[in-house]
Amino acid sequence: MEQVCPLCNGMEEIHVRCSRCDVQMSDSGMVSDYVGPYSPYELTAHVKQENDGRCTHLLNCPQCGRASYAIVQSEWI
Repeated sequence: MEQVCPLCNGMEEIHVRCSRCDVQMSDSGMVSDYVGPYSPYELTAHVKQENDGRCTHLLNCPQCGRASYAIVQSEWI
C-alpha cells in the first residue's frame, strides 16, 4: 500500500470558489513544486512523508488571479 494524493492522481477534483469573485478556482498543483529550483523533481512520497501525508495544492482564480491553498489528506491505496 502507498499514500497518494487524490488530486495529484486525478481521483478527485477540488471544488472551491474564489472568495473575491465567486468563480471556480483551478488547481495549479502541489505548492512544493514552486518552492525551489529542483522541487518538481523531488520524490512526491518523500514530500508527503514530511507533511504527515498531507499534500498542499495551490489554487488560482482564472478571473481575478487570487491565489489560495488547499490541504488535501493523502489516501492509502
